[in-house]
Amino acid sequence: MNSTTHSRFELFAEAFVRKYWETVKSGDFSMPPDEPVEETIEELLSKISHQMEPGSASVHDAHLFAFRMTNTHGDWWLFTFRDKGQAWELVGAFARSDTQTPHDLLDSVYSRYFEPFLRHVERAANDAISI
Repeated sequence: MNSTTHSRFELFAEAFVRKYWETVKSGDFSMPPDEPVEETIEELLSKISHQMEPGSASVHDAHLFAFRMTNTHGDWWLFTFRDKGQAWELVGAFARSDTQTPHDLLDSVYSRYFEPFLRHVERAANDAISI
């Protein structure tokens, strides 16, 4: 991966994390248990970190990039994106589960809740970095 693409993805990942938690805070996407978020955005973000996932932009597919978002409680989310040139497209989303197998947030069980939410965050993050 070249340094320009890496930098673009890092900017996008930062925007995605912020937009993710801004959207959670907004309550615009109702998901069980549908409890209001009382922390401020800055309080939420202070409990979150993210890092590029090893193997992003591998030889297999140089257009795929991933990052893992982790909170202070040990929960994690793994997001994979395709480089579309002027924007990033979400192609995979997994979250830590109670079992060894993470939940696929875009599969038939979870997609009705997470797909609209994550597509909204994807668009908001792409818009944020294109300004």
